[in-house]
Amino acid sequence: MFRIERQEKILDYVNRVKNAGNHELAREFGVSNVTIRRDLEALAKKRLLFKTHGGAVSLNNSFLTEIPYSSKEKILTAEKKRIGAAAASLVGTGDIIILDAGSTTLEVARHLAGGDITVLTNDIKIAMELAGKASIHVMVCGGKLESSVYTLTGGTSVDYFKKVHVNRTFLGCDALDIHFGISNRTCEEVEVKLAMLHAGEEVVMVTDHTKLNTKVFFHLCAVELIDRLIIDQIDEKTLSALQKKGIIVTITG
Repeated sequence: MFRIERQEKILDYVNRVKNAGNHELAREFGVSNVTIRRDLEALAKKRLLFKTHGGAVSLNNSFLTEIPYSSKEKILTAEKKRIGAAAASLVGTGDIIILDAGSTTLEVARHLAGGDITVLTNDIKIAMELAGKASIHVMVCGGKLESSVYTLTGGTSVDYFKKVHVNRTFLGCDALDIHFGISNRTCEEVEVKLAMLHAGEEVVMVTDHTKLNTKVFFHLCAVELIDRLIIDQIDEKTLSALQKKGIIVTITG
């Protein structure tokens, strides 16, 4: 196994189990502890995980710390592209949509193909991505720019989305738990997301499987407030529970 391939598999493993020791990883991947330490150092330098004494912790296990955009965009990239394509296929000519900030909603933006679409967003990277597409009209809210994540937050952002009505809102997700609901690492984004949620005739959540059955610090809403979930994979128990609540689930594989 090549070094880059091994490091990708190590990252996926740590994200799945949330934390892992050097000895555990060495056994799992059939390499020495020295090799594992070097791999973890390389991944930590790229800000893809937290290196600890004797192991590593997934960035997804941080309840409060917002993950930098530069790290999020390197995690599960193929899966996010498939999710983005499936979500974008819901958008038709003349639609007005909201794209929440995030690396998965950025993939939705990249796959938009229809004409005469209006996109409202609080994500500077999404706005830049769409700026060159003549058939897409981009509107960006005001607010405070959060460092490292390209997200606009604050009262100005909240007021903006409270005053609009759109066909669909596409929301990202830090964590989704059937009982606790949907939660977010930072309080600054929660009020903006709530305003976005209530602005949409249909609410579509786009997220990868690592966010399932987890909780982070700030509660956003009950899962019943979303209409659709587009995700790369999901366990049968969670799928059944969501469908019983009337949520349409699309699994992209």
